[in-house]
Amino acid sequence: MQRLISFALGITLLGLVSAMTPAPARAQPAGTAPQSWPARSVRVVLPYPAGGNTDLIAREVMREVSARMGQQFVVDNKPGANGNIGTDIVAKAAPDGYTLAVVIGAFALSPSLSKSLPYTQRDLAPVSLMTRTSLLLVSSQELSPKTFDELVKAGRGKNQLTFASSGTGSAAHLLGVRFAKAADFKGTHVPYKGSTEAVNDLVAGRIDFMFDAVSAMGSLVRQGRLHALAVTGSVRSAQLPSVPTIGELGYPQLATSAWSGVLAPAQTPRSIINRLSTEIAAALKAPAVKEKLAGISTDTVGSTPAEFEAFIIEETRVGADAIRQAGIVSE
Repeated sequence: MQRLISFALGITLLGLVSAMTPAPARAQPAGTAPQSWPARSVRVVLPYPAGGNTDLIAREVMREVSARMGQQFVVDNKPGANGNIGTDIVAKAAPDGYTLAVVIGAFALSPSLSKSLPYTQRDLAPVSLMTRTSLLLVSSQELSPKTFDELVKAGRGKNQLTFASSGTGSAAHLLGVRFAKAADFKGTHVPYKGSTEAVNDLVAGRIDFMFDAVSAMGSLVRQGRLHALAVTGSVRSAQLPSVPTIGELGYPQLATSAWSGVLAPAQTPRSIINRLSTEIAAALKAPAVKEKLAGISTDTVGSTPAEFEAFIIEETRVGADAIRQAGIVSE
């Protein structure tokens, strides 16, 4: 009898100890995010210098995302190698939702421009296309072409036109190549180390034409220092409403925009990517954000990860074709 009582007490005590012992934490299923994310600040790597349009876009959008999510999304400028240094940092970061990248069109061009990229596009997961910015085709006031048709006519004549860009393989370079091909004239590309020097030579009449952001060229047009010939977006610019779109002028195949978007390291949990996409889209709808970006002729977009992935694939294809047309050999 005493043995039965002792056995019963032992079972009871074992049950009490088990009840007081915490259950082991449930392992996080693969591909899902912790419920607490984000539990700390998120680093947003921008592979370009501070002060430019892309920097303004990134900071404005991430400020709104921070307010919505209750954690700081801190923009960290890591310029160099046409954006490849900063992009590589994110490609090699832990896929935990705490390191993101803001990229521009160069991301789609880099695979065709370099044989030795330290990352591949597959190392990064698309999150959201954020913005589109129309470009402006401008010519020098010092030269005779004052309209789009006059520029094309001059290009088809005996004189070979020169066009500038901020560097070989840049979006402006490739658009200039595509323009010359579509309009059936030969253009000579003159690369610069940055857009400031290129614009100075354009204003002085040493260069015939150039593509650049409306925000960068608009004031020079209004000052009468440059001719505005066309905008490359699908609609006219609110800053220069009298300037026709390139589609209106008969070249819809040249309709294009500079763009920005957000990427995460590959293998980042799908729930984090989906939530980021949703929050970024909401931030881009905020009136203050839309107004601020409209001031630099930038349209807010917002997209699903799948939509952004399809967009990158098409941009990469178009860019590769333009690079082949330009005869640029990957390094």
